Amino acid sequence: MRGHKTTLTLERKTLDDDLMGGYTEDWTDVMDIKGVLCNISGNERLSADKLTVIATQNFYIDFLHGETITELDRFSFGTRIFKINYCNNIGANSDRALRINLKEEV
Repeated sequence: MRGHKTTLTLERKTLDDDLMGGYTEDWTDVMDIKGVLCNISGNERLSADKLTVIATQNFYIDFLHGETITELDRFSFGTRIFKINYCNNIGANSDRALRINLKEEV
């Protein structure tokens, strides 16, 4: 990937026993991933007279063999949290690179 490299932390939701018959949800770090984080401008749509942001950033990374990234995961960068909207294999099915659409949670 070309461009300024940024390292984001991939996080996955885990369920922990609360010792009272229930569970608590928490986010666990899976791995640090280096890639190119790009802001998206103009990728907004008008829906029911409200401006709805679909994605705020794209994260371009080399294809990860042995690790699956889904919309149930999220990325973090310091105190910033990014929800994963969509993962796209942009290597023309040759498993070279991924474009991950992110929406920053505020």
